[in-house]
Amino acid sequence: MTLKYAALALSIATLAAHAGTANTQQDRLDKLNGKALGRVIYRGATLIDGTPSAPRANMAVIVKDDRIEAVIPSSQLSPQLTAGARMVDVSGQYVLPGLIDSHVHYATNPDRPYAEAELKRSIYGGVTGVRDMAGDARELAGLSRDALLNRIPSPDIFYASLVAGPSFFKDPRTVVAALGAQPGAVPWLYAVDDQTSLPLAVAQARGTGATGMKIYANLPGTLVRKLIAESKAQHFPVWTHMQVYPATPYDSLGATAVSHACMIARHVRETGKAAYGHGGEPSYEGLTAEDPGIKEYIAALARSGTIMDATLSVYKNDGPHCHLALAGDITRAMHAAGVRIIAGTDTDNTGEDPYPAVDGELEKLVRYAGFTPQQAIIAATANAAQALGKQTEFGTLEVGKYANMLFLQRDPLQDIANIRAVVMTVKRGHEFARSDYKFTPLPVHDD
Repeated sequence: MTLKYAALALSIATLAAHAGTANTQQDRLDKLNGKALGRVIYRGATLIDGTPSAPRANMAVIVKDDRIEAVIPSSQLSPQLTAGARMVDVSGQYVLPGLIDSHVHYATNPDRPYAEAELKRSIYGGVTGVRDMAGDARELAGLSRDALLNRIPSPDIFYASLVAGPSFFKDPRTVVAALGAQPGAVPWLYAVDDQTSLPLAVAQARGTGATGMKIYANLPGTLVRKLIAESKAQHFPVWTHMQVYPATPYDSLGATAVSHACMIARHVRETGKAAYGHGGEPSYEGLTAEDPGIKEYIAALARSGTIMDATLSVYKNDGPHCHLALAGDITRAMHAAGVRIIAGTDTDNTGEDPYPAVDGELEKLVRYAGFTPQQAIIAATANAAQALGKQTEFGTLEVGKYANMLFLQRDPLQDIANIRAVVMTVKRGHEFARSDYKFTPLPVHDD
């Protein structure tokens, strides 16, 4: 062999070796990213797709790797479509989009073992996404990455970076969530005032890996409105309490979503409240959603397009606080006015319950706010994805979206309690069979 041809042969061999290495690396990356799962056909279930459409019986959902490739009647499956695919018989079951709990807190006081236990309970209970509403972003980033790469059994985690007035950062929760640093001076717990560069504040929030900015407490209305405008200019979801104090609920209109339905009741009964705090609540005796002040706000909320995170789970029917019955009445009126409602809990479930807390929120939306089961499911799927700015990726069962699905043994449209009849959760094409989940009471967690 001449030197010329020897060199050519060596080059070809080197390229082939590099190609083999590159393919191997790509295969590994595909597996890490939840791809390279092949084609799977879930055949025979009744489809509840996350929209107001009527359920469709005996449907087939075809999944390629981590995405939905087709949704067709099972009768249309052909040898060409089924060739090489793994077939899963789900006859007699009901399939709907994976649920999203739109208000959780897993790292206010970081406790990794507890968070992992909560997340595991959620994924095996049909929850494929959670919106964490502010905590230690260092902890949340690690949990989010491990969930995305399926290193832990968990829904996908979308978290907030919080901004508030400087006076708020004396709150002990902020000290715990910024341990090793100064609360108010870190990007995920950032103090803002009239001298703050708001483009920088939003950019810092985005840099933490957060999905959205949360505007929380002790800010004037002018600054709340400017923060909302800047977040929207940077195409970054912005979430607030309905009332930030001393800003009014009207200053939060235009945010992507606002939280806590009963805050409007407090505003009506306590118009002069100037700073965040739960103590000293006024009497809500005799108050209903028909109050002129509440009706005026609901009309403005509907016009704004802002989504409502009702959090009925935080309200009870005893004590001096806003009662669950009133919160439900207000949520019912908001929904009737055309406001999109999302299902957020803002509370841990008991350690002894083997199912996620969002199930209880859906039941409360039906019982206290007059939702149909289908409307409650939409609150925890399509509407929740909208609040995250992820509506093109999941929230409904459509071609091209992630294969995030919940399979149930019983019909949730007949009884929302059937949301607990879980057979299997699928997140980005990865299956979590309920039969594989061995529930043990969750460890004690101190907030």
